Amino acid sequence: MALEGCARIVKILMFIFNFIFFVAGIVVLAVGIYVNVVDGDFAQILPSLPYLSAGNLLIACGVIVLVVGFLGCCGAIKESPCMLLIFFFLLLLILILEIAAGALAFTYRNKVEEFVIKDLTTGLSQYNKSQSLTKAWDILQSDLQCCGVNTSDDWQSPNITLAGPFPDSCCKDGFEKDCAIRVGAVPWDVGCQGKLTMKLRDNIYIVGAIGIAFGLIQIFGMVFSLLLYIQLRGE
Repeated sequence: MALEGCARIVKILMFIFNFIFFVAGIVVLAVGIYVNVVDGDFAQILPSLPYLSAGNLLIACGVIVLVVGFLGCCGAIKESPCMLLIFFFLLLLILILEIAAGALAFTYRNKVEEFVIKDLTTGLSQYNKSQSLTKAWDILQSDLQCCGVNTSDDWQSPNITLAGPFPDSCCKDGFEKDCAIRVGAVPWDVGCQGKLTMKLRDNIYIVGAIGIAFGLIQIFGMVFSLLLYIQLRGE
């Protein structure tokens, strides 16, 4: 009876965990969509930064987590040792991948500014030559209220074709067509590399914090599934 009572408690804990795990999967999915929507356009302008392609990876992980959570729930309901063992190893695999991804993100954290400066400088010459890069630059400058890499003077290179001294998205009074060629037009007085670097670093910390919390939840799930597996095998 003591064993049955203990197994029943573990089974209830498995249900609670899988509910939390399911919610965590939704959070991971939402974060992936957020990264794609908010920072997706920047991926065109920063090809050297792997973080900006992480949105699709997070979406895929979120879907996988939802499926794994469903598998764990079924294993607990049906009291299937096989399903619980598969659930345990899938959680272990996801945890290992998360640790590897976290280590990679931590490595790139200190190189964000280097990548930002390099890619922004390279991308300047492609303005009005590549539609995707032009759009990315306009979104970057109008949203972050910045101009050029370091200053608006960066746009005055002979390799860049512009109607005015800087793109319309640099206009301090508002992003409107041909605003840069108006008399008295004033650009944002700060470059984009500093603001973009800060924004990306903040996002890396947010994703990292979510990853750590999610990893702790997974460890609890692995413990509960293994305990229930051992108890079911011992009956």
